Amino acid sequence: MTIDVTVIGDINVDMITHPLTGIPEKNKQLLVPYIYLNTGGCACNTAIACARLGINTRLIGKVGDDAFSPFILDTLRDVGVDRKIKVSSEEKTGITLALALQDSSRSFITYKGANDTFSVKDFSLELIDGKVVIISGYNLLDTLRKEARMIFEYAKGKEMTTVLDPNWDPKGWSQDRIEDINRMLKLTDFFFPDLEEGKSMTFTNEPNLITVKLLMQGPEIVCLKLGKRGCLLADETKSQLIKSFPVKPVNTTGAGDVFLAAFIRQYLEGESYEEAALFANAAAALSTTQFGLERYPTYQEVKKFMNRENYEGST
Repeated sequence: MTIDVTVIGDINVDMITHPLTGIPEKNKQLLVPYIYLNTGGCACNTAIACARLGINTRLIGKVGDDAFSPFILDTLRDVGVDRKIKVSSEEKTGITLALALQDSSRSFITYKGANDTFSVKDFSLELIDGKVVIISGYNLLDTLRKEARMIFEYAKGKEMTTVLDPNWDPKGWSQDRIEDINRMLKLTDFFFPDLEEGKSMTFTNEPNLITVKLLMQGPEIVCLKLGKRGCLLADETKSQLIKSFPVKPVNTTGAGDVFLAAFIRQYLEGESYEEAALFANAAAALSTTQFGLERYPTYQEVKKFMNRENYEGST
């Protein structure tokens, strides 16, 4: 298989609750009709989303040799992802407990597991291939983030497009960690933070100013994910709000990863950034209406959804 996109980063299993009315009180129990076991981790989600959209995708990461890793590896194989994944007998697979609430908000509890020690020692740089390389879950990869510039420098040497999705920083967005990402942005072509991540990196709440400050660090485009409001797409010449598609969400976990995959899919097809962002908004919206693999829509499903909505999304 000729690889189009290489995704590098975190791999978990996700245990996602059926939408809750609230968080249980201390020493109390809350019953739910379902808890869903899914593959997870930003990089794993992105790779599956890419494959479901028809992109020849390679995933590089690390899991433990335990009961969860066969489930992850089998799922990746079944959707057609090229797996270059280290299975460590000394570590356990990462796990995230996702508490989904009826208002579409979420809370997460994460055990990083093998992701914490994942590094370039676990794979050959020669595995980074294709037209695009994506590092996802950056702030959860404490070992790999020290080597991430090397990865992007290697990719630049192969004339690949470099894409960074930072993830929320559970360690609190210290100045050192913000400066680390800013150094990384000098090697980044496309940057995909969400609004809260952008606020924390730039110390401002205004979306347009966030993108201006981030563009000053070096990326070609910044696509600020705004959830149900859509996204703010910006380059050095302009910024444009690309509106979302209205849906009734039941599960927003992984929607940002679907957004990224869908944007890259259209970019590879030669679409404009605006067209790619509109398609990505549609894919992300559609993903929030499903659980399991159904939350990763195919290209045909996204186009059918867009045609049904007959939507003009930019302002």
